[in-house]
Amino acid sequence: MLRPTTLLAFLLWMVPSLLSAGNYSGRVTDEITGDGLAGATVTCLSGENTETDAQGFFSLTCRQPKVLVQMTGFADKVHVLQTGDNIIALVVPGYYEVGPVRVTGNPDEKKVQVSKQRLQKEAVGKTTSSLFPDVARVVQSLPGVTADSDFSGLLYVRGGDPHEVVAVMDDMIIMSPYLWGGRLTVFNPNLVESVDFYAGGYPAEANQALSALLDVKNKTGNTEKYTGLVDLSAATANVVVEGPLGLTEKSSFILGLRRTHYDLIIQAMGAGDVVYPYFYDGQAKCMLPLSNGRLEVQSLFSYEGMDLTLSEAEGFGDDHPEDTRFHYLSRRSNSSVSYDHRLSDRINILTLVGLRFDDSFYTFSDFYTPSDTQVNMAMLQARHVWQILLGDHHIVKSGFYVITGDFKAAVNSTVKIPTPNGYYLDQVESDFTLCWPLFAGLFAQDDMELFPDALFINPGINAQYYSGNRQWVINPRLALKWNVLPAWEWHLATGIYSQHPMEANWLDEKYGNPALVAQEAAHYILGSSLDFGAGFHFQAEAYYKVYRHLLTEDPDPDIRYTNNTEGYAYGGDFILQKKLGGNWDGWLTYSYVHSRRKITSRSDPEDFGRNTSVKPVGSWFTSENERTHALSLILNYEIAAGWQAALTQKIMTGAPFTPVVGAGYVAPIDEYVPQYGRINSARFPAYNSTDLKITFPFFGIPDVSAYLQITNVFDIKNVDQYYYNRAYTKRKELYQLPRMFIGGIRWDF
Repeated sequence: MLRPTTLLAFLLWMVPSLLSAGNYSGRVTDEITGDGLAGATVTCLSGENTETDAQGFFSLTCRQPKVLVQMTGFADKVHVLQTGDNIIALVVPGYYEVGPVRVTGNPDEKKVQVSKQRLQKEAVGKTTSSLFPDVARVVQSLPGVTADSDFSGLLYVRGGDPHEVVAVMDDMIIMSPYLWGGRLTVFNPNLVESVDFYAGGYPAEANQALSALLDVKNKTGNTEKYTGLVDLSAATANVVVEGPLGLTEKSSFILGLRRTHYDLIIQAMGAGDVVYPYFYDGQAKCMLPLSNGRLEVQSLFSYEGMDLTLSEAEGFGDDHPEDTRFHYLSRRSNSSVSYDHRLSDRINILTLVGLRFDDSFYTFSDFYTPSDTQVNMAMLQARHVWQILLGDHHIVKSGFYVITGDFKAAVNSTVKIPTPNGYYLDQVESDFTLCWPLFAGLFAQDDMELFPDALFINPGINAQYYSGNRQWVINPRLALKWNVLPAWEWHLATGIYSQHPMEANWLDEKYGNPALVAQEAAHYILGSSLDFGAGFHFQAEAYYKVYRHLLTEDPDPDIRYTNNTEGYAYGGDFILQKKLGGNWDGWLTYSYVHSRRKITSRSDPEDFGRNTSVKPVGSWFTSENERTHALSLILNYEIAAGWQAALTQKIMTGAPFTPVVGAGYVAPIDEYVPQYGRINSARFPAYNSTDLKITFPFFGIPDVSAYLQITNVFDIKNVDQYYYNRAYTKRKELYQLPRMFIGGIRWDF
C-alpha cells in the first residue's frame, strides 16, 4: 500500500501537467459506417467539455488529454487525445442494446432494466486480478453474486445453483462455459467489449435462465490498422491480434489465444509422468459490414486436461486406502454465424446459427467412486429476433430459438458408500446414444412509455417447449419503471422463469428419467436507483424467489432423478458505483440472502440417513449456495501516467456444511462409517481476502507495461474444505489460495 508521502509526491509530480492546457481537435465517428456523429459529448477529465458539429468534428482546450466520449445510442468511450486530427471510433454496443445505428433518442432510456449491471471492457481489464484472469472473477463482485472458492468461476446468484445461470456470448447460448470443471470460464478479458449481468427479473427474451443471465459481448476488430497485444504472466500467455479483414470496407477480425505454461515449466523440471492441469483456448471473430446490416462469424475452441495422483494436499486422508488418479482430456468448440439486418431505420432482424462439438474423456481411479467416461456431443442452435421501434413510445421484440443435437456416451462407474449394513453399491455400465430432444422457445415483449420520460412498462411472454416429455411452459413477465426525477427511478419486476433439464444423463431412459419436467422459479423484485452526478450511481433491490420442481437425485436406481424439491430465497443487495472517468473508479456492493430447500418425497425417506449426499425429506434445510452476507470492494486508481492500482476486497459468510458428529466401525467391510448431524447446520469460517494489482511502465519502453499481482495480501487462511482420518477422530483443514506474487509483462502494439 502506498505511504501518504509517496502519494503526495506523485500528486505534486502531476500538478504541472494538470495546470498546463493543450488545444486538441478531432472527429467522432461511427465505427461501423465511418460517418461523423453529430452531437456527441466530449468531456475532459479536468472538467472541460464540448459537442461535435454536424460532421462530428470538435475542438477543445483541456488541462488533461484523457476524455470521455458519449453519444446517445452508443457505448461510452474513454480516449487519450493527441494534438492534431484524431479520429475516435465509438463502439456500437450491439443488437440487444441499440437497434438501428441511426436512431433519434437512446432506446435504453425507454427500457425497463431490473437487477442489471453493465461492465465495460475498461473495468473488466483493470479488475481481473487473480491467478488466471477471468471475466467471472469480476462478475463475482457484483451485488447478489458469490463464489465458492478463490479458484472458481461458478456464479452463485441470490441463493441459486450455478446451473441456474445461463451464459450468452454474442447472442449464442454457451452451454457449460467453464474450464477445469468450473474453475474458469471461457470468456477472455482481453476480447470482451462489455458484460451485461442480470441477477434476476430479466425480460422475456431470456430463455432457460432460472436465476441469472450473463450476456457477454466480444469486441470487433480494428477496422483501420493492425494492432494487438502480448501478455505474459507467471501462469499464462495471452496473445490478441486484430485488424482490417479486407473483404469489404470496414470489415475486421480479432483473434485471441491463451495457454497456461506453468505446467510446462514443472514438467521440464522433472515431474515424471505427471501432467498438471492445463488449458489453452482460442477465439476468433470476423465482422463484415454490408449495405443493410452486418455479418459476424465467430468461433471459440478450448482444450484442457490433466493426469495427476491426488494426495492429502487435495483433501484425501493420510490413510486413504489407495492412490487416487484422475486423468482427463476435453476438447470443445462453439461457432456461430449471425446476420444483423437493418431492414429500415426502425426495424432490425437478427438471425443466428450456432454449432457446438464436445469430445471428452475422464478416468477416476478412486476406491469409492471409480469411473471411466467417454463423451461425444454435437449440438445445433438457431435464433431469430425482431426489434421494432414503433413511434417514440414502443420498442417491440419478438423471436424464437431452437436447440437440438446428438449425444453419445460410454460410462462405466461405481458408487461405493460405506453404511452400517455394509457397502451400498450403485454400478452403471452403459454405452448409449441419445438423440437430443428438441428445445424451443418463443418470446414477445414491449418496452412501452406510458407517460413521457416518467413511467415505463415491459410486459412479456415466454413459451418454451421440450419434446422429451412434450411439455409446454408459459412464462409471463412484467417490469415497471418510474422516473421520480431524471436521476432517480423506482422499478419492480415479477415473472415466471423455467429451465428444462439439459444434461443428457438426466434424460436417458435407463440411467435417467425422461419424465422430468422443467424447473421453475418465480421472481419478485423491488428496487431503486439514483445518479448523484460526477459519475456516482447507487442501486438497491429487495427480492423474493420461489422455486418449484427442482431436480433432485433419488437413491432408487430405477428412478435416479425427480422434480421433488422446492425452495425459496429472499434478501437484498446494493451497489455504490463510481463510473469510469477521472483518476479513480470502482464499486462497493453488499448482499444479504436467506435460502432454503425442502425435498417433498423420495422412494425411501430413511435411506442413507447417515450419508450427507442424501438430504432429509419433509423438512426445510439451508441451501448449500447460501452465503448470508457478502461485501465486495473494487477500487481502480490511476496513480500517475502509466501507473495504476487495482484493489479487490471480499468478505463473506462461510459456506454451510453438514458436520460429522461421530463414527461407527463396521467389521464386515473394515470401515468406519461417519454419523452426521443436522444437514448444513454448521458453517466454515468467514471468508476474507484482499487482492492487489499494480501496473507500471516497463523501463520506459514504449507500449510495454509490467504488472505485479498479490493475491490474498494478508495471507489469511480461508478454509475451503474439511477432511478426516480413517476413524473420523481428527479433522484437518484444506485451505484456499495463500499469499501469492504473480508478475507479468504486456506489450500493446
